[in-house]
Amino acid sequence: MPDGVAAKSAAKTKAEKTKNDKSKAEKGKLEKKSDNIFVRISRFVRESYIEVVKKAAWPTWPELKKFTTVVIIAVVIIGIWIGGLDYILSKLTHPLISRR
Repeated sequence: MPDGVAAKSAAKTKAEKTKNDKSKAEKGKLEKKSDNIFVRISRFVRESYIEVVKKAAWPTWPELKKFTTVVIIAVVIIGIWIGGLDYILSKLTHPLISRR
């Protein structure tokens, strides 16, 4: 076979493979859309479980304690801030409300 003919046939083969791959991908999409709700829910739960168990990076115990401490301190500080603002604003607005 001349080189030009082999190159053309190789190009046709690649184009056919690409076309077949696209049609397979489209069939996969159609199958997923046509699945009933229970199949989709079970697939979602299964994939979520795999993601949580195998793919997620969980903190170590010391990191977890440190992060928990930071969150508790932040909640207490913000709670004191909001409580202080509430107290101050209630003292400022009480005379306006009690004038009636």
